[in-house]
Amino acid sequence: MTTLIVTEKPNVAERIAKSIGNPTKKSHSGIAYYEVDGIYVAPAVGHIFGLRERESKGWIYPVFDIEWAPSYKVSKASEFTRNYLENIQELAEQCDTFVNACDYDIEGEVIGFNCIKHACKADPYSGNVKRMKYSTLTKESIIKAFENLEPTNKGMAEAGITRHILDWYWGINLSRALSNSARKARRYVTLSIGRVQGPTLKILASREHSIQSFKPEPYWQVEMISLKDKKEFSSLHEKDKFTSETEAKAAKEKCGHKATVKDVVKKQFKQEPPFPFDLTTLQTEAYKHLGIDPRRTLEIAQDLYTSAYISYPRTSSQQIPKDIDCRKIITHIMKQSSYADLCKTLLQKKELSPNNGEKKDPAHPAIHPTGEVPEKLEGQHARIYDLIVRRFLAAFGEHAVRQTINVKLDNNAELFDAKGTTTVEKGWHVYYGKYAKFEEVELPDLSKGEIVAVKDVIVHAKETKPPARYTPASIIREMEKRNIGTKATRSQIVDILFKRGYVDGKALEVSSLGLNVVDTLSKYCPEVLSDKLTRKFEEDMEEIQNNKRNSSEVIEDGKQTLTKILEEFKKNEQKIGDSLGQSIVDEQRKQLYMGPCPNCKKQLMMRASKFGGQFIGCSGYPSCTFTLPLPKMQIKKIGECEHCGYALMSTVNQRRKWIFCVNPQCPTRQKKEEEKDNTKKA
Repeated sequence: MTTLIVTEKPNVAERIAKSIGNPTKKSHSGIAYYEVDGIYVAPAVGHIFGLRERESKGWIYPVFDIEWAPSYKVSKASEFTRNYLENIQELAEQCDTFVNACDYDIEGEVIGFNCIKHACKADPYSGNVKRMKYSTLTKESIIKAFENLEPTNKGMAEAGITRHILDWYWGINLSRALSNSARKARRYVTLSIGRVQGPTLKILASREHSIQSFKPEPYWQVEMISLKDKKEFSSLHEKDKFTSETEAKAAKEKCGHKATVKDVVKKQFKQEPPFPFDLTTLQTEAYKHLGIDPRRTLEIAQDLYTSAYISYPRTSSQQIPKDIDCRKIITHIMKQSSYADLCKTLLQKKELSPNNGEKKDPAHPAIHPTGEVPEKLEGQHARIYDLIVRRFLAAFGEHAVRQTINVKLDNNAELFDAKGTTTVEKGWHVYYGKYAKFEEVELPDLSKGEIVAVKDVIVHAKETKPPARYTPASIIREMEKRNIGTKATRSQIVDILFKRGYVDGKALEVSSLGLNVVDTLSKYCPEVLSDKLTRKFEEDMEEIQNNKRNSSEVIEDGKQTLTKILEEFKKNEQKIGDSLGQSIVDEQRKQLYMGPCPNCKKQLMMRASKFGGQFIGCSGYPSCTFTLPLPKMQIKKIGECEHCGYALMSTVNQRRKWIFCVNPQCPTRQKKEEEKDNTKKA
């Protein structure tokens, strides 16, 4: 019997092969695979099969007749998958047993399932097909998984396939319906909306409407600056917000140059250690402390996982189970000088028990380091790894102790409150290091009846503020709270909203087009934006995964629901198109206009070259032939340069984003040219 092990990525194939024996590296069509003791280990490269229409009939909807096909036949962008598929097909002809060793989650199950079913021509549910289950890619974990192969996880596979089918149905049909509506109004653009994309955009648009309709209201606060042993401390009038300036000034006028301490209340509270990381919390903390967006955090965590430095990142668990040898992991982490002292302190404990959270994941534990010492980590990879290690160590730390002090001050019957908070015992803060950020407001030692000098009393004029916009991290947390999308796809959905021009900025500002899409669909097809409907299908798929629902029933239910929505869409195509028309034009102008032409002062615009690239040309062509070159990569406009007002561009889908101004005379461009010249002279 000859076995073929299929992995999700090339470097995982190499790691598995080296863990189970001494492999011989071979290749087919330029794709490396491994042979070890009569076993072949070959990689896929993500999804090498995708869904498409069985027979294309043009840009029509609804479309439900679909099939799985090689990804390179579905999309030209997936041409690179062809050789991986042919390599697996070639090896499969020599094998009679197959192992799905892709990541143990729904996506990994679908990737391996399709490889075995369509490329290897084997029944994934038969006895000659097995599943490797592991959460880390250490040698020990791989060997254990290989020695304990399981049958295909039918619930996981069926749930994944159902999700792909429903997402295809909703994404393709609704996007075609939306684009066709725009064309009715002679706006020839491709718009998109989807099962998760719609509700997410609606959440963002609702917040944007609240901000736009917000009317600030004035209020006043009275602050007293007091002195104790030459140390200043601040207190606010107990009324906090005065709605009348006259009343606030009257309170100030009553105040003298001394105040009496009327009461001092001290309270200590314990602050428990943080839970181990689930994916959402990792993404949130990485954005908060490191400024790394959630999509990039997941990419980096995936790299760290495939290098065997951390456990599987796409998990919703906040628990590290007892069968993981945490003492052994901490002992290995101690080999790294940055963590040696922290680990030494933890290892002195008789028992090592993490502060597990409530969230569980049946497939994987919380994200944790494996103990493997990284050979070389730089930049964002090093920072994300450090965050994960310190979070893991902090979960075993002691409770921190914080103290609050509330002081009541009396100044001629005007009462003021001074509040302070300090850390008394650092506890787990020591392990979390710079990520344990808490405000420290220290008050002088005050006692009841004490009299303190008053340096000043100030009336501050302020206004109420609108609600804050979502960030890429906070919208993902909101999506999780509402159970829309999955832990693996939420950051991708946010990324799609950026690419479609629906949102922009670090604080997610919804564009006029994004707002108009939501307002229009709310009027004519509100179910497209329903998080309740999306959540229902998420719950259905959870039941499929737990073998409580039938896949075909859920797909049929989704098809019928979508058919009703599309019927409403067809009735209102012209109205929807007319409603969207102007915002489409405005967004196109916003994206295309690059700034004034230096020759004729008309608008510079992004244009397509006949050779396939892009360049910037004057809207006054052919009378004005001014042009500017653009790099041969996918780029988009992200705003206006604050130095010169011309367009600010950013690369798309690059590991390292390059942001630049299109104006060659911009001070930022000239400064970089000077730096280059100085480097050459040196």
